[in-house]
Amino acid sequence: MKKLLDIMKLVGTGLMMTVAAVAYPQSNKGTITPVESDDNAPPKPILHYYDKHGDKLETPVLYLAELDTASAVRPSSPYPLYNGVSIGANFGDAIMTLIGQKHQSYDISAMVSLHNWFFPVVEAGIGWGNYHDNNDLYRIKAYPSFYAKVGINYNFLYKSDPAYMAYIGLRACAAHPRWDKTDIKSINEDGITITSPDQLNKSCLSVYGEVVAGLKVKIAGPFSLGWNVRYRVVKKNKGGADPWFVPGYGTGPLGVNISAYFTFGEKKKKDLTDLLPEHPADNTTSPTAEPSTSTSGPASPESPSESSSATSPESSPIGM
Repeated sequence: MKKLLDIMKLVGTGLMMTVAAVAYPQSNKGTITPVESDDNAPPKPILHYYDKHGDKLETPVLYLAELDTASAVRPSSPYPLYNGVSIGANFGDAIMTLIGQKHQSYDISAMVSLHNWFFPVVEAGIGWGNYHDNNDLYRIKAYPSFYAKVGINYNFLYKSDPAYMAYIGLRACAAHPRWDKTDIKSINEDGITITSPDQLNKSCLSVYGEVVAGLKVKIAGPFSLGWNVRYRVVKKNKGGADPWFVPGYGTGPLGVNISAYFTFGEKKKKDLTDLLPEHPADNTTSPTAEPSTSTSGPASPESPSESSSATSPESSPIGM
C-alpha cells in the first residue's frame, strides 16, 4: 500500500510539472485585456442616407444621433399643420345625364389640408330630377332641393407631393327633398285603370352616411381634377315619406363624383434642416425624448474618417 501511494505521488508531481511547462510559454505570448471606454466621450458623427421619414436624401449627411426607437417608428408628415385649402366643384352628374340618368346633383366643396395627411371636408349643393314610369302609372318631379355633407379624408400619400392624393373618407349627410307625384294610376283585377289623386308638395328630411375612396391629380398650376366612388349607407327619411330621389344621394347606394379643384396656400415639403432639432445639446435621452441630432453638413467622400463611419441604409437609425 505504501508503494502504491508513493507511485501516485510521483505521477501527480509529474502531471503538475507538465502543465506548468506548457502554460508558462503560452503566458509570454500576451493576454487579452479589456479596453476602457469613456462614457463621457462625445459621440462620433454618422453618415446617413435617409431622413427620419424614410425618404432617401439627395446628398448623404453627417450628424450626431441618439435615437429613441419608440419615437422613430412614430409616423410624421414633412408638411406643416396647415397646408392649404382646395375649393372644388362636382360636375359628375352632367356626364351621367348624357347616358340616361334621370336626376342630377351638383355641389361645391372646401377641403383643408392638415399636414397633407388629414382633410376635413364640407360639401353643399342642389339636386333635382324627373321620372316617368315605364308603364305610365305615375310621374315624379323632384324640385331643386338643398343637401349638405361634412366629413374627413385620409391621404395615403401624405409624405409625397401634395399635388397627388389617394384617399378614403367618411361623410355625414343631410338633404331636404321636395317632389310632386302626378298621373297616378293603378289597374285592378278586372283590368280597369283607376286614377288616384296627385300627391303634391311632398317633402321630408333624409339623413345618410357615405364611405368614399378617390384620387386627386394636379393638371396645371393650382388646378386639379378628382374622381371618387361613394357608397351610401343607413339612409333614413323623417316625415313619413319615401322619396324616389334624394339630392346628393341619388336613387341607389352607389355613386361617382368628378370634381375640379383649385388649391390655395399650399407649402413646400420641409428640407432636412427643418426635420432635425436646432440645439441637440439641449435634448435629453429619456425614453420620451425626440431624437437628438445635429447637422454637420454634406459628407465629403475624400475624408476617410467620415467614410469609415458610414452606415448602410438598413443600419441607419433614421431610416426607420
